[in-house]
Amino acid sequence: MTRRVDLAAASSWGAVVEEAAEALRRGDVVVLPAEGLYGYHVRADDPAALAALQRVKPREEGRGWIVLLPEGPPEPSAESPPDPWRASLPSAAAALARAHWPGALTLVVPAPGCALPELTARDGTIALRSPGSAFLQSVLLATGCPLVSTSANRPGEPPPSRFEDCRIEGVALAVDAGPLSGLPSTVARVDGSTVEVLRSGALKVEGEAP
Repeated sequence: MTRRVDLAAASSWGAVVEEAAEALRRGDVVVLPAEGLYGYHVRADDPAALAALQRVKPREEGRGWIVLLPEGPPEPSAESPPDPWRASLPSAAAALARAHWPGALTLVVPAPGCALPELTARDGTIALRSPGSAFLQSVLLATGCPLVSTSANRPGEPPPSRFEDCRIEGVALAVDAGPLSGLPSTVARVDGSTVEVLRSGALKVEGEAP
């Protein structure tokens, strides 16, 4: 049975964050409001959680997933060692991340060594984003690890911007934040110094037509 939580009606926003983080730490699939669309989320470091996500949203092998990263410090220091997910970003991707993260920009880059094989596409790339949603950032920090995110619909269906349009079978927790913008993140592939926009979305990047 899926537990549904209305974020606006909740007595404590922090309590909803912790409930979502606890479910994610257990390896459950949860529906959360993301960058303008509702999405399924699981922890990115747990093969069993990824298998559960595959059951909820069957997906062609080798397509890869989007991994969400918590907001990082502007520069590594002795107190905050380099993040292995960010450390391997090509220089062009790192510049885009500094300019637009946290925000609605997903970067397709070579997969770092810390990524589970299930997360990567056939060509060895992975999609990374540090979300601009304060709620999602709070869930990431409370969970303590990166999360996988994908729209909360069945393949071939439109991604949902309204909670009532989400498919929640097999989901432990679903958080209702009301109607969202419907704008997905912009997806850009970075190959060396070349940036190719694969999907236009909520954020414009240099070189993308207005």
